[in-house]
Amino acid sequence: MFNSLTTFDFFPSLPLGVTKLDGTDNRQFLQGQLTCELDSLTTSHSQLGAHCDAKGKMMASLRLIDSGNEVLALQAAENTAIHLPMLTKYAVFSKVTITDSTDEFICSGLLGQNAQQWLADNYGAALNAENDAVNTDIGTVVKLDEINGPRFLVVSNKKQHTALTQVISNAQAQSQSTSLWQALDCASGAPQVTPVTQAEFVPQMLNLQMIDAINFKKGCYIGQETVARMHFRGLNKRGMFILQSSSHIDCNVGDNVEKQLGENWRNAGIVVSVAHVNEQTIACAVLPTDFELSESVRVKNNVQGIFTVTKPAYFVD
Repeated sequence: MFNSLTTFDFFPSLPLGVTKLDGTDNRQFLQGQLTCELDSLTTSHSQLGAHCDAKGKMMASLRLIDSGNEVLALQAAENTAIHLPMLTKYAVFSKVTITDSTDEFICSGLLGQNAQQWLADNYGAALNAENDAVNTDIGTVVKLDEINGPRFLVVSNKKQHTALTQVISNAQAQSQSTSLWQALDCASGAPQVTPVTQAEFVPQMLNLQMIDAINFKKGCYIGQETVARMHFRGLNKRGMFILQSSSHIDCNVGDNVEKQLGENWRNAGIVVSVAHVNEQTIACAVLPTDFELSESVRVKNNVQGIFTVTKPAYFVD
């Protein structure tokens, strides 16, 4: 699936929505809304978090970026507009302006050892897990993971994106598809919420406690009681796994997957993200945390294709 990757890959435009939070209370407001600790968000460190409803079910999975002027919240593009009123309804008494700014920004991707060196040489972006973000002339650069080589997200305004495309054209980078980036997200176990899966899962079911996206010591936020109870009482019995097939399988977000029990098949979980690349399919699905990796799964009632199951690299038993 990832055979087409090179040492310097460029993904020109990614399907990410951008919500902009401006105003003196933007961090204080988010502190009372999200599962993560806002003090951890700096211009040199991005932060993952979830926005939940009052029952602790996820309405959005967000990556927060401090651009130096405002906080940008990134998520699946198709979830941004429907999530916006859920966030703004709590902002009445705060000095914060919240806007869907997807049209103001372009999100791009870079991947590979040469991409990493190029960023370091030209923009001083020697990024690591502790200092994973930097604001540059081409936008805010965030290091994501190294599952298939060092991978970077670039969030640019239109002027910065024009500059980025100009310098990239001279950098001998290989242009790659959006579907390949989405496959890389699945391979890394990146959590995602879309309109189909809103209010379906508590954050632990998408592994957010494993990627520093939940702070169990912070003060109150929407849905905290449920999230904390699941953690401290050990009530969560589900987590997100990676499904992969060497053939194309008709599979969509929200599909039920099932595992084989003898001659029968029984419901096992729900697909939360999926990508198709080179006639192969990779997905993430929420399954029981004690799922045996030796077991195969299929999309419900689909006898044409079988997935193998693996754990994300960060998975904690």
